[in-house]
Amino acid sequence: MGNRINVYIKADNIISSLGFTTDENLEAIRNYCSGIKLHAVNDVSDFPIWAALVDSSRLNEQAEQSNLQSYTRAEQLAILSISDVVKQSGIKLNDPACGLIFASTKGNIELLRHNSNYCEADVSLWKMGERIAGYFGSNDYHILSNACISGVSALIVAKRWIESGRYKQVVVTGVDVLSHFITSGFASFKSVSKQICRPYDAERDGLNLGEGCGTILLSANASANDILLTGGAISNDANHLSGPSRTGDGLHLAISQAMNDAGVTADSIGMVNAHGTATVYNDEMEAKAMHLASLHVPVNSLKSYFGHTLGASGVIETIITARGMKEETIFGTYNFNQPGVSVPLQVSSTHTKSVVNACVKTASGFGGCNAAIVLSLTPAKTDFGQKEAIAVQTIASVRIENNILWKNNEILLQSEDNLAGFMRQAYKATGGNNLKFYQLSEFCKMGTVASLYLLKDIAFQPEEMGIVMANANASLCTDAVHQHIIDDKGDLNASPAVFVFTLPNVVTGQMCISNKIKGENTFFINKTCNFEELKAYAALVMNRTNLKYCIIGWCDATEDNYETELILVES
Repeated sequence: MGNRINVYIKADNIISSLGFTTDENLEAIRNYCSGIKLHAVNDVSDFPIWAALVDSSRLNEQAEQSNLQSYTRAEQLAILSISDVVKQSGIKLNDPACGLIFASTKGNIELLRHNSNYCEADVSLWKMGERIAGYFGSNDYHILSNACISGVSALIVAKRWIESGRYKQVVVTGVDVLSHFITSGFASFKSVSKQICRPYDAERDGLNLGEGCGTILLSANASANDILLTGGAISNDANHLSGPSRTGDGLHLAISQAMNDAGVTADSIGMVNAHGTATVYNDEMEAKAMHLASLHVPVNSLKSYFGHTLGASGVIETIITARGMKEETIFGTYNFNQPGVSVPLQVSSTHTKSVVNACVKTASGFGGCNAAIVLSLTPAKTDFGQKEAIAVQTIASVRIENNILWKNNEILLQSEDNLAGFMRQAYKATGGNNLKFYQLSEFCKMGTVASLYLLKDIAFQPEEMGIVMANANASLCTDAVHQHIIDDKGDLNASPAVFVFTLPNVVTGQMCISNKIKGENTFFINKTCNFEELKAYAALVMNRTNLKYCIIGWCDATEDNYETELILVES
C-alpha cells in the first residue's frame, strides 16, 4: 500500500448576497455585515420575506459582459463562479484529469412557474450540468442532489475520487437560487423567520433562505499554506423525512466517521462550523451530536450572514471556514445573543483569534441525511494509499416496471391495477402495515417497496448498510404537483405534505427509515442509468468505511413512465 494521496483546497469563489468574490464576502463578514434583508413581494415570494438575494443588477451586468444572457440565473452564477476559479488556477476543465461536480437541490426549478408547456429536459438537473459544463468545453460532469447536504456530499465524493486516482483535481460547485417554489415550501413548514435568524439562540424561531454559488478547486497538488480536506462521511438518521433526530445520533455517526477518516480525535479539533439553520429542532440536534462526539470547542454558524443557500451552503461555508483557518480567526455567529440549546455550546457573536489545526464542518437535511468533513492544516494520519477499490459481489436484485415486480429475475408480483394500486398490493405482500406508507409519493413508494423485497432475510447492523442511488428526473412528478398548487392557490397555501417529496433523496431517506439503515446515502442525477458507475462508487465507499452491504439503484418516474431497479452488493 502506497502513501495516501492528500487533497488540498487550491482556489475558491463565492457569489452571494455579500459579494461576487470570496474576498468581498470575507470583508463583509469581518465587518459583521449580513446579506439578509426584508424583501417585499417580489420574484421569489408572494409575501414579504427576510432573505439573502444576489444583486440582480450586478449579476445581469456580469452575465452580459460574459455573453451569458441565454443561460438561467443558476447557470449564470455557476459559470461566473467557476470562471473565477479557472482564472485563479489556470486549470482546463476539458482535461481528463479534472473532474467537475455540481451540487444543487433544485437547480432551474423556477422554469416550472406558470408554464404548463415546459420541457422536462430544461428543468432537469442533468441538463443544467450539461449546459454549464458545455460552456467550458467539458462533457465529464457529475451532479449530486442530497437536499441541504449536497455541497458537503459533493466535496466528499470529490475527495474520494482524487484519493482513488480517478482525478488529479476536481472542481466542486454548489448552486441554488430562490424562487416561489422554494420559499412557499419552507413557509408551509412554518420554518421561516420574520427577522434575521439567530442560530443556537434562545430566541431563535426559524431560518432565512438565501441564494448563491460557491466553487472550490480540490487537487492532489500541494502549495504552501493550502488547507487540506482530510476526512468526510455521510450518514442517515433513519428517523424522519422532514425532522431531525431528537438524539443527534445520526449526525454523530457522520462526525465520528469523518474524524476517523482524517485520523484525528476530538482533542485535535479546534472548532466546528455547523449547519446552524436557527430552527428549533435542527440546532438542538446538532448540539447533542457535538456533545456525543466530545467536541467541546468553539462552534459557529454562517447562516445569519448568507441565509440558508441550500445545496450551495456546504461549499460556501467550507470556503469561509478554510479562509478563517488561514487567518487564524473563528468568525462570530451574527445575531447570537444567549444560549438556547439543552447542552453547553461555545457560540460567540464576535470574531475571535485562534489557531485551528483541524475543524469539523457539518450539514443535515431533509430525508434524514447528515454529512461531515474535516479540514486540516496538516495531512491525514490514516493511510489508504492508492489501493484498488475492493471487489464487491451482487447478492440480490429487485426491479419494478410496468406493474411487474421481479426479484433475482423471477416475477414475484404483477397486476393490471394502476401504479398506486400496484404499490398498495406490493407493500401489503411484504407484511407492511404502517399507514404512513400511503402518505408517500408514488416515486418514494417504489423505492421503499423495492428495498423491502431486496433486504428480506438480510441481517445487518444499521451502520453496515449504505445506499448509492441515481435517476434522471429527480422528483419532477412531485415538483409539478407542488408548483401547480402554488400557481393555483398562492405561495401561502403550499402543502408541506407535498413539498417534502420534492427532493430525490427523500426516497433514500424513506428506504433508510423502513429498513433501519444509517450508513452512507448519496443521490446522483444522471442523464442515463449506469450501474457500473454506481457499483464502482459503492466499492470505493465500502473501501473507506465500515459498510458491509450497499444498495445501488435507479429509481425514476415521469408522468408516463416509471422504473426502479435496486441491486444489493456485498464486500
